[in-house]
Amino acid sequence: MSFVDIRRAVPVGLLLLLLGTSPASAVRYAARPLLWQRTAVSGYFGAGLPVGEFSSSRDGDGNHESWPFDWAAEIEYFAGRTWSLGFSIEGTTYQDKTDPTLETNLSTYSGFIRVVVPTATDVRPYIRGGMGGVKLQFQDPVSRNKADAAFSWQVGGGLLWLPVRWLGLNAQALYYQGGTYDSYVEGFDQPTIVGFDVKYWSFTGGVSLFFP
Repeated sequence: MSFVDIRRAVPVGLLLLLLGTSPASAVRYAARPLLWQRTAVSGYFGAGLPVGEFSSSRDGDGNHESWPFDWAAEIEYFAGRTWSLGFSIEGTTYQDKTDPTLETNLSTYSGFIRVVVPTATDVRPYIRGGMGGVKLQFQDPVSRNKADAAFSWQVGGGLLWLPVRWLGLNAQALYYQGGTYDSYVEGFDQPTIVGFDVKYWSFTGGVSLFFP
């Protein structure tokens, strides 16, 4: 090949090289966002700390032991790069201090939003808040009575660690409050006011699975 042929081939080679590294190609092979447009299914386990006011005279409605077992199951979708919308089911069971056979079960169903703070590490802090409804269920040795649902809200935050793309580990603290002091229980000669103001902290750790 002569020197003239080499000079003619150089521009053609450069053109092919530029086509092979076009912006469209760079976008095609760029790393996918870590959270954006992904769905997470999570489970949480931990303990609660009741700070509510108990005014009912029914046995088992108050004077509860601290640090009862607490759990939650959640599903959420990251509609933005750093925030998600989700739905949570949370449950806690309190035992009476004087009679462990008397229990009060709380079940909270709520929608929430989580905002993750972007960081340069794999550990990301977040804040979250939500609202929905809470139901009380009283258990004694012979029966179980449910109160009507009441409005509930929660707020808190935590840390999210993603050691791999599909797995997340969470540690969080949430404050729950529900206006159940006006709720009533059916099944008696006349409806009985609960007199239980739901206020408690939930300290839990959780595992999240991310899809796709």
